[in-house]
Amino acid sequence: MRDWDVWRLVLPGVSPLEVWNLPVMGRELWELLGAPRVDADRRAGVPESALAGRLGPALAGALSTLVKRHAVEAVWLSGGLVCLEGFGAMLSHVATALPCPVYVAERPLFAPAQAGLRLLAPLAPAQPVALDVGQTGIKCVSHTAAPRIFERDTALLPRYFIGMARPPDRRHVQAAVAFIASALRVFSAQAPDALCLALPCPLDASLIPGGCTYGWEGHASLVADILQAAMGNEGRGGTALVLNDAELATEAARRDSRLANHSRVLCLTLGFGPGGALLERR
Repeated sequence: MRDWDVWRLVLPGVSPLEVWNLPVMGRELWELLGAPRVDADRRAGVPESALAGRLGPALAGALSTLVKRHAVEAVWLSGGLVCLEGFGAMLSHVATALPCPVYVAERPLFAPAQAGLRLLAPLAPAQPVALDVGQTGIKCVSHTAAPRIFERDTALLPRYFIGMARPPDRRHVQAAVAFIASALRVFSAQAPDALCLALPCPLDASLIPGGCTYGWEGHASLVADILQAAMGNEGRGGTALVLNDAELATEAARRDSRLANHSRVLCLTLGFGPGGALLERR
């Protein structure tokens, strides 16, 4: 692989929050406010027009707790669940009980990845690409191709929940690496020279990933493996900025003009499960 300069990006004024396991209504938040809940409702025959409304009580309970706990002045939402039919009407009802406004990203699916491109701009790259890796799919953006989502095939990439055994041969990690690398190769006609890579898990300073349903926690070479699988010895190398997906969403919120006068903002990504981060303007 050509030389890549890889950084664990730490954004100013951004603190990651662990919200997926927040106790709400006797359950963990991800069980009530996430894609698995929506999928279960669909299988049970719940009409599309009613799906968002069924998420309302969990969202209301979570926001009530988090807004008070973190003393925020505004809430900003992104992610696939925000695109559900009727989500806006449900959110308007939920927001009336809160002491602060709630905003939805103008492009809920791609706003974080677009922010990733802006983070690469100071490097003056010729072919920048941003990948926002979620637990249901990968959002890809660049300056030369239309935004695209690569959906996760759970037959090839099963979801590994907390407490579930992982294959001892680590084939699940190899499959996840191949999925991300394939998305990057297919999306980018030319090998990128700058990459913003957001991952749906905690990341320490050495880029060792924490847990998520890909089951790659503790796999120290994850980012290097992705770059090697995606580009091999092709391309000219470049710079990769790596961070958590909720942190990247917070960078999108930072640029939202509606939040310009709010110094503390709670940012939630609502997809497979809820992710969170706090933005503090200094």
